[in-house]
Amino acid sequence: MDSSEIASDESKRLRELELALQRSEAFYHSLVETIPQNIFRKDAKGRFTFANSRFCDTVKRSLPEIMGKTDFDLFPPELAAKYQQDDRRVLESGIVFKTIEQHRDTGGNTLYVQVIKSPLRGEKGEIVGVQGIFWDETERYKAEEALAYERDLLRAMLDNIPDSIYFKDRQSRFLAVSRSLAARLGLQRPEEAIGKTDREFFGPAHAEQALRDEQNILRTGEPLIAKTEQEVWRDGRERWVLTTKVPLRNAQLEIIGTFGISKDITELKQAETELAEARDAALESARLKSEFLANMSHEIRTPLNAVIGMSGLLLDTSLSDDQRDFAETIRNSADALLNIINDILDFSKIEAGKMGIETIEFDLNEVVEGTTELLAESAILKEIELASWIHEDVPRHLRGDPGRIRQVLTNLLANAVKFTEQGEVVLDVTQAGGSENEALIKFSVRDTGVGISPEAQARLFQAFVQADGSTTRRYGGTGLGLAISKQLVDLMTGEIGFESAPGKGSVFWFTLPLEKQEEQETQIQQAAAGSLEGCRILVVDDNETNREIVHHQVISWKMRNGSAETGAAALRELEQAVQSGDPYRIAILDMQMPAMDGLTLARAIKANPLIAETRLVMLTSLGYLPEERRWREAGIAAYLIKPVKEARLYDAIVQVLRGSPGMARGKIERAGEGDAWRRSVRILVAEDNSVNQKVVLRQLQKLGYSADAVANGLEVLQATRNIPYDIILMDCQMPELDGYEATRLLRSEEKKQGNGLKFHIVAMTANALAGDREECLTAGMDDYISKPVRIEELDAAICRGLQHLEQARAEDSALLDQTILNSVRELRAPGETDPLAELIELFLHDTPTRIASILDEFKAANLKALERAAHSLKGSASNLGARHLANACLEVMGVAQCGKLPDASAVARILSEFERLKPVLEKERGS
Repeated sequence: MDSSEIASDESKRLRELELALQRSEAFYHSLVETIPQNIFRKDAKGRFTFANSRFCDTVKRSLPEIMGKTDFDLFPPELAAKYQQDDRRVLESGIVFKTIEQHRDTGGNTLYVQVIKSPLRGEKGEIVGVQGIFWDETERYKAEEALAYERDLLRAMLDNIPDSIYFKDRQSRFLAVSRSLAARLGLQRPEEAIGKTDREFFGPAHAEQALRDEQNILRTGEPLIAKTEQEVWRDGRERWVLTTKVPLRNAQLEIIGTFGISKDITELKQAETELAEARDAALESARLKSEFLANMSHEIRTPLNAVIGMSGLLLDTSLSDDQRDFAETIRNSADALLNIINDILDFSKIEAGKMGIETIEFDLNEVVEGTTELLAESAILKEIELASWIHEDVPRHLRGDPGRIRQVLTNLLANAVKFTEQGEVVLDVTQAGGSENEALIKFSVRDTGVGISPEAQARLFQAFVQADGSTTRRYGGTGLGLAISKQLVDLMTGEIGFESAPGKGSVFWFTLPLEKQEEQETQIQQAAAGSLEGCRILVVDDNETNREIVHHQVISWKMRNGSAETGAAALRELEQAVQSGDPYRIAILDMQMPAMDGLTLARAIKANPLIAETRLVMLTSLGYLPEERRWREAGIAAYLIKPVKEARLYDAIVQVLRGSPGMARGKIERAGEGDAWRRSVRILVAEDNSVNQKVVLRQLQKLGYSADAVANGLEVLQATRNIPYDIILMDCQMPELDGYEATRLLRSEEKKQGNGLKFHIVAMTANALAGDREECLTAGMDDYISKPVRIEELDAAICRGLQHLEQARAEDSALLDQTILNSVRELRAPGETDPLAELIELFLHDTPTRIASILDEFKAANLKALERAAHSLKGSASNLGARHLANACLEVMGVAQCGKLPDASAVARILSEFERLKPVLEKERGS
């Protein structure tokens, strides 16, 4: 190869080297300029000899502005000094330097930078400078820092919390456990549990249940929260724990296992068991105590009712004055003892949880005024005023339990009367709130009595506790009244309380939320709309409360009202009214007033020609009722017995203004003023509610009847075996034995005796539906009245019963028409069976079905079908000569033909007549 060829090859090789170098430089430049790290070079004197674009952007300088400069030209002095110190370390040692530097940006945020500096060497290997690379590691560093923090927290929790904490994989193998759990598992270190399962530590049953729970969590993702479970260990230990397990998820939210924590509640469980045992023991003790009280009360009531009944019979006989006084003392003492027993019964029922609260429609005015009237006699005997005031805005027609409301009111009013020696007792009824469908009614009983000491106030609503518990106390009683009242109010979701001070009287109050009925306009409101409007009336009474109550009543009737507290002031007021041309048309006078009583004032008014035209109404207590001659001579047009019911006052005012002849008086008859025959009627009241007992007994007393009372069906059976009662007023819902079953048993006993119907039984129930009437009739009751019992309805029911009894007793010997029976017998041919026996057999077999049909049609109020069914039975009864049964059917037919539903008593008579007829027919069939 000649020299030219050699030269050519060398030139070609050099060009290839240059191209390779260019490609290498291009690659290096591309790499350096595109990677996200900052790259720089410095010479031995710290001057920048190279920087990539990323570095230029970081220091916010162009490359020409950086080349030849030092750190002091680009960075703050403290950072520049650090950077050069790091450079010298590399230059002197020739070792690569790595560090993470912490900086703050212009916003004050902390930044973390990873820095790597290495020596830059020359052609001979000497160190001629430093080359470096750095990048931002803030996010990674903070993530690692947070992870380390969380790891420390987890470790602190696992090492220190006394509860069992554990992590498991999808195969329920332990991934990590707390130190406390490791100790319970019998391990030295928590790490020893990794990879193991519950089977290696717990009994099979518990391990299997834990596995099922965890697999369910893995399958559904639903956590297991606060499960109480019993841990049974392989060594036989038993512990109770409260366990929570949740799904364990990775960053992609995939379930990779479970995480749980179990709290040992063994001691709590043991305490709970002991508490439950103690509670059960206490409940059993309370049940036994209540059962004992109820049984003892019943056992005491049985002979006590006999004492009351027999003393009542004794009082109906001819007795000397001393004998009558002794008998009345026995009866009064027995009544007082019966009240105590009633308290014990009520308390035992409440403690045993057997006291029921019903919700029925009732008239608030009747409940309040009726209850006040019950206590009137006690107030009269102590010569104190007793009044009730229902404010105008209080709704009258409500839904609740009127019997229990009466019971609470009776307890509070009786206490107020008992502890008041002079002054007044006032029942105030207001509306304390409510809504469109509910009213919050507040009942307040205010007295001017002895008051209650602070020491006694703290014990008032406790059972068997009285304000004065000493054996020498002045006031008697069981100490149960207020305790029963509080528990009844609680059962009705109300509140009860009081205010009192020694010597300043007391106010006992309770509030009840009661449903509103659709408000009905009362007869008084309807009539008062025009008849009394504008009429001027003067109320004369020395008691301010009475004046205020009557004032509000007459104002509600749109009358104009004036008042005076003495007779002299009344005379002046009446004269001034006449002189002004606006006279009073009527004056209401109180009988008992100081200086000038009501009769004296009446005479003075009538003696004064200027005011003699004023019409007079007298208010008086039962014990101060004047003789008819005296009030007529005094010019009184009407009198009313206090406490005065609103309806009675209204009626009296209307009658007096219309000038109706005769006396307008309240419906109050004292014993001895009624017909003598009433006192001979023997009546038994069966009612478990002590207040309802008192209401009915007082109503009967006003009607002139005397009666005995029992509290349940068992006592009815016992009482009727000892005393020949005529009429039984039977409550349907009673404990131990209700009215229905008691009636069935009574009828069964009567049937066995074969004497016909001995008792006339009248149902008393709070329900008034057709189904309830039918149930009463089916049980064998004769009549039906609904609660609350009105005195007029009670009187009518008793009169019906007495008429029925008189008719039945007069006709007992003539149940069958013998003429018809004989004519049937005459049809008998020689050798043939008795046609009368066949007819009776057919009648006895067919009649129960016919009566059932009558009851069904009566229940359904199907008048046409009822008429047909009664007509059918009437025909068969007439053919047999059973004229009384036929007449009973005829009565039902007649009413149904007029398009009306017969009374329950009329339908009941059909059933009772058949029951009376059966033994007579059976006797005829066998003769």
